Amino acid sequence: PILGIRFEMFEEGLEVFYPDGERFKDPETLFEERNQAQQERDQAQQERDRAFARLRELGIDPTQL
Repeated sequence: PILGIRFEMFEEGLEVFYPDGERFKDPETLFEERNQAQQERDQAQQERDRAFARLRELGIDPTQL
């Protein structure tokens, strides 16, 4: 194939491999990784918001830093 990927059938189901032999991630793994990244992003946003609020309490405008 032009892309150089290959497909193999196993007892567990179909697996797709990159040209270097590494397996493609299954959709469930991709979904979990996306959710983890979203949670980390949300947590960072909350921490930033708390820090900005604290700066404002101290009379510092965080947009002027």
